[in-house]
Amino acid sequence: MTVDKKYRKIAQWLARYGCVSIGLVYVLLGSMAILSLFGRSEDDADEERALDYLLEYTLGEILVWVVLIGMVGYITWRVFEAITDPYEFGKDLKGIGKRVGVALSGVGYGLIAFSAYEVLNGGGGNSEEEQQLMIARILAWDAGPWLVGAAGVVTMLTGLVQFQYVIQGAYNKRLDLGELEQYKKRIIHTLAWAGYFARGIILLVLGYFLLRGAIKQDENAVGDTDSAFDFIGGGTVGDTAFFLVALGTICYGFFMFIFSVFYKFRRD
Repeated sequence: MTVDKKYRKIAQWLARYGCVSIGLVYVLLGSMAILSLFGRSEDDADEERALDYLLEYTLGEILVWVVLIGMVGYITWRVFEAITDPYEFGKDLKGIGKRVGVALSGVGYGLIAFSAYEVLNGGGGNSEEEQQLMIARILAWDAGPWLVGAAGVVTMLTGLVQFQYVIQGAYNKRLDLGELEQYKKRIIHTLAWAGYFARGIILLVLGYFLLRGAIKQDENAVGDTDSAFDFIGGGTVGDTAFFLVALGTICYGFFMFIFSVFYKFRRD
């Protein structure tokens, strides 16, 4: 699909800007989780609380706006990418499936954008309670448990895709590392592996929460990111896993910062 060069440049700028916003959220999220693990913070380690935390600082509101606009920009780029097919997935069934997946991959970031909107409008609070109220309304529908269960399965599959994505090195297609020194490339790949595995684990736990809520038909069985960290933690082994996932979350944030610099916008 032919697209005016001006609009392509705008979309690419939105992608880079969005990567920075995503990185900021994940670095905050992982840092808050580690601080809570060591008893240095009593704040919940979820996306909404992380953004609400920014408001306590002088330029906090500006940073939350940066995140909101960045998320919208990144989602716009993913839709643009799916339509224009810069990586040449093609128009056959397999290619269309990949392009639809690219567009849908922005959904998770849309939830972060919504959290930023809520925080800016004074709605920042207990995201888990808000989520459970929404799940309770859905469970009251005739097909509600099936819908919640399906959401849980999709979330868990998305988590597994994170593992596949990094194991197959698919992220390399979007990175232009050029003549970068080998040790720098190794650092970037290490951040990618740690980051995507951490994301995958959190998504698996969140999906399990939804599936559990659907089976029990109990909205209280559903949890947010903070609950996912708590679910992982506990005892020496659990707390070690908690720390590693939180550290991986920070790694994902730094990987997205790097992505904003080395993003490759075409297959060639």
